[in-house]
Amino acid sequence: MFQNLVNSPLFKGLSAEEVDGLFLPLKYQVKHFRSGEMLAQAGEEVDKAMLLLEGRLQGEMVDFAGNSLKIEEMDPPQMVAAAFLFGPASTFPVFLSAKSDGKILILPKKEFTTMLCLEPRVMVNYLNIVSGKAQFLTGKITFLSLKTIREKVAYYLMQRMRNGENGVVSMDVTQTSLADLFGVTRPSLTRTILDMEKQGILAWSRDSVTILSYNTLNEILGR
Repeated sequence: MFQNLVNSPLFKGLSAEEVDGLFLPLKYQVKHFRSGEMLAQAGEEVDKAMLLLEGRLQGEMVDFAGNSLKIEEMDPPQMVAAAFLFGPASTFPVFLSAKSDGKILILPKKEFTTMLCLEPRVMVNYLNIVSGKAQFLTGKITFLSLKTIREKVAYYLMQRMRNGENGVVSMDVTQTSLADLFGVTRPSLTRTILDMEKQGILAWSRDSVTILSYNTLNEILGR
């Protein structure tokens, strides 16, 4: 039925046939969306489970001055707003918009609860997703507390260090996307990177960053 759902963290450990069987007794709908479309407003109630089937979504926070900060980009087949479906404050914390055309599967909260009860593996997977989101948000709060672009660059690289080998961190985002993530302008980020290169802290290329001084990165972060 939905072939790519078998690759979703929510259905980890289940076969395609088992996933299809879970949906047979449930009521659901598939919504198509267009690039640029607003799917949810910050503060809006989360009353349904949403599984991204195709396309890309973006979560943004907007302050009173109208400035936006990109919080996360979502690719299929992951669950949207998983950590906010239950609890006393079940509302979207961000504005959710589409970065491309796509479609999303929607399950009313009652139907999703039925699914969790029907299949313990899905329940465990869901709890792991929620825990992972809590950890992600904790890291995001730490990141937002950093005041300078230099600190943000150092923190970002140190967090991704585990994915690198021999001091090389793979980069799958452009400097423009990174500037959006940091909430700064692209020229400001570029100047900071150039300064750090001149100081022998790192060497930045198109798809990787070579860390030349771990100690200096730690000093920038006050460690």
